[in-house]
Amino acid sequence: MGLKALHLLVWLLPVLTLTTQELVLEVSPRVPAECGKEVTLNCKVSSSQNGLSVFQMEWFQEGTTLCSQSKGNLTVYQEPSLSNFDCEYKHGQLSLIFYKVQPMDIGNKFMCKLRSNQGVAHKYSTVELQECCGKVTGSLEGNRHNCTFEHVCPDGDVHWFHGSHKYSSGPHVDTWKRVEEEGFLTIHSSLRLKSSDRAFNCSLVSTSSGRYIASYSFQNPEVMGSRQVTSGVESKGPMRTFLFVSVLLGVSLK
Repeated sequence: MGLKALHLLVWLLPVLTLTTQELVLEVSPRVPAECGKEVTLNCKVSSSQNGLSVFQMEWFQEGTTLCSQSKGNLTVYQEPSLSNFDCEYKHGQLSLIFYKVQPMDIGNKFMCKLRSNQGVAHKYSTVELQECCGKVTGSLEGNRHNCTFEHVCPDGDVHWFHGSHKYSSGPHVDTWKRVEEEGFLTIHSSLRLKSSDRAFNCSLVSTSSGRYIASYSFQNPEVMGSRQVTSGVESKGPMRTFLFVSVLLGVSLK
């Protein structure tokens, strides 16, 4: 009996391997998403064989079941650590939908798992949140220039520009960061320098790509005032020339 069972297993092994290879689970390995926008992860099953019957399809994140479709019933398990999401199932496709994707949603990979009459399969997908900054504000307090970047993802560094000079750290720069509830960052930075006739600019550079994703430029009110004074002085030149020419003409006509 033992030899017969072994012979049967050897005969069935190629058939089982072929069946697994013909069962296809389509999942995008990387799904791009914009901050605060809707994003959908699709998991679709197909087979070259006839008579495919799906027993169960599920979406997981780090072992936690997010939704499950079994015997025509779809169950969604709301996870407190994630933002508002839902699932849909139609014609062998289970979709995981985040209505406003947040950084806290993308910390771990998502796994789609299938059980069917033709075998089991699973694949992973990752949401890649694009670089974003929701709001930038600036203020001036004496010689201190302040910039605040809100709703930032991913992490970033603040670079200050004053004319041709660049400041990102040192005694003139103070920067701090705070994590918001949704996982976004608020980054505040201050530059302490005396006023001059050169413009100030603060720019946020992404630590992941090195690209500048937001900036704020502002002018010192004292500089604007000095420009008005200079403009006023320059406007007196034509008037003085006119008076001088008028005097010469009056003398020559006598």
